Amino acid sequence: MFLSYLGLISEYPIKHKEIWFASGISTVIICGFFHFKSEEKKYSVEFLFSLSIMLAATLQVINIQWLKILYFPFIIILSFFYGKRTIIPLSILMPSLEAKKFFESQSIIENIIFFLVLFITALISVFLLKSPERKEEKNSKGNKQTERIDDFLDETKVLGSSKFVSDYFESTFNPDNEMKEILEISKKTIFADSVNLFTGYGEELKLRCSTDGARGIITIDGGLITQCYKERKNIIATDMHGKKIEAGYVRKEHISSLIAVPITDGDFVLGVVTADSSRVRAFSSADLDTLRIFSNQIMKILQRERVYPQIHRSFNTLKILNEESSKLLSSLNLEVIVQNLIDSAFRIAPGSIVFFLSRDRNFELFNFKGIQEPERRNFSLKGTLIEMSVKNKAPLFISDVKKYRMPVLPFDSGEIGSVFSLPLIYEKEIIGLLVVTSEETGAFNSYQAEILSVLGNQASISITNAKFHSEIEKIAITDGLTGLFNHRHFQERLLQEFKRLERFTEPMSLLLIDIDYFKKVNDTYGHPVGDSVLKGVAGVIGKTIRNIDIAARYGGEEFAVILIGTDINGANNMAERLRKTISDVKFKADGNIFHVTISTGIAAWSKEIKSTMDFIDRADKALYHAKNSGRNRCVVWDEIKS
Repeated sequence: MFLSYLGLISEYPIKHKEIWFASGISTVIICGFFHFKSEEKKYSVEFLFSLSIMLAATLQVINIQWLKILYFPFIIILSFFYGKRTIIPLSILMPSLEAKKFFESQSIIENIIFFLVLFITALISVFLLKSPERKEEKNSKGNKQTERIDDFLDETKVLGSSKFVSDYFESTFNPDNEMKEILEISKKTIFADSVNLFTGYGEELKLRCSTDGARGIITIDGGLITQCYKERKNIIATDMHGKKIEAGYVRKEHISSLIAVPITDGDFVLGVVTADSSRVRAFSSADLDTLRIFSNQIMKILQRERVYPQIHRSFNTLKILNEESSKLLSSLNLEVIVQNLIDSAFRIAPGSIVFFLSRDRNFELFNFKGIQEPERRNFSLKGTLIEMSVKNKAPLFISDVKKYRMPVLPFDSGEIGSVFSLPLIYEKEIIGLLVVTSEETGAFNSYQAEILSVLGNQASISITNAKFHSEIEKIAITDGLTGLFNHRHFQERLLQEFKRLERFTEPMSLLLIDIDYFKKVNDTYGHPVGDSVLKGVAGVIGKTIRNIDIAARYGGEEFAVILIGTDINGANNMAERLRKTISDVKFKADGNIFHVTISTGIAAWSKEIKSTMDFIDRADKALYHAKNSGRNRCVVWDEIKS
């Protein structure tokens, strides 16, 4: 098993899949053999850790960061079959599975929090869920609880519903009823008139439940119960009749005897349990010890009452992260990913949301929700509150913005009370900035910030992948020398426009451009200078045409331009403008300045044209005529077709 672990740390599952997984499976089989063969089920930690190594190796090969959450259901499922002596050591060993990545500077805090939550989940699971060895110790609790656990484990139950989880907790744990039962039993055991539970709220005590009911007890300030609560000590008063001793509460019958026991959880005082009687000397020190035993049972119920919401919250966190992360992974389109991120952020922390995309030293407002669109999109964040988040490369959480004089955003966004700013970082570089604001102060909490931070990490990877995919797509359709579209993409776009014209009738023209005597340029000055001329001519074409037009390098020194919505007169004007502009461009080589000219063939679409090849052929014939009639001119096909 140690060799399998060393292989995992050395990334052998990625480098040598077949060898490592064969070895890993053998390790699991050997450990499982000794574990299940033993009558006392020894070697359980070794067996389960070998399974954990296989899970970690699978995640390492898949290489999807958010799948680390599989450790949670893994540890919870094991808790049903193994006790705390197995699960707790196993959860302590879990961080070693990610030892290589654990101390990376950009993710050490995230890893510490992740495995700390995993350890807490393991603790909660082993104490709340029934493993076989614990069932043998607790058979006295009856068959009802067992049936509930079986229902929880039933595969027909869908844990995707938070309502089901809530219903499950409500059905298995009702703290008020359980504590009321304990108070009733203790009342009968020590022969008290009433037994009451007071819980602490800061410096005050409030009645939680009583054998007399909530209306039978009235709490007053001070008294013996307050002394018991503040000093954390047991109190017994056997003769209060006629004396100025206040119990701290009143009931219909006069209180002559009282015992009070503090409910403590470590160094924290949770409340006070009291028992009273109208009889003088009704209680003894033995009754005090008995009440203290019952108070310990109440303390355990209060502990569980605090833990159950944490489990429910952890479940909801994992559910949200799973759902929203899957959305971020569903597309390689940057706009779709950012929109999904904003929608997810709004679900977690409702408010006004903006997303900035990093553009060198400035930021582009890429998408937003809940704000009025500003006049421009590119901003410098200098002088704003969110600039601190960018400088520190860390989340910024301000619950009361009104304490600061600086603006939150680089544009007018109305009144802002609180803000959460999250930089999206990939390989130590900021690629974007997610900002959530609200008009209210204290609108966001650390829980929301924690979920958004985890979601932001996934978004960083998705956005980087989308950018990389976009660059690859651009390379596939772009001419590497001139930066214009290549010949293949030109043919695809021309075909698309042809199909569009089958449905909508509007003008379209085509220019075929050829640099005059380009071979002479190459022969005289060399091919590097010829490349410079091609770039220069392409640059003029790209700057002169409109954004909706399509320019491409057709081949060699030839260029093609599709003019959308342009008739023959407009195409001729554009061709003349290009010819004159290019002839004025100065090119330098070996200390000499020279100029180049172009010849252009022009064709306009008409219903007579049946295919893209017919369209290109018309422009090509017009270009041929321009070359043969002296060059440096523009020729329209309609003028030469006869």
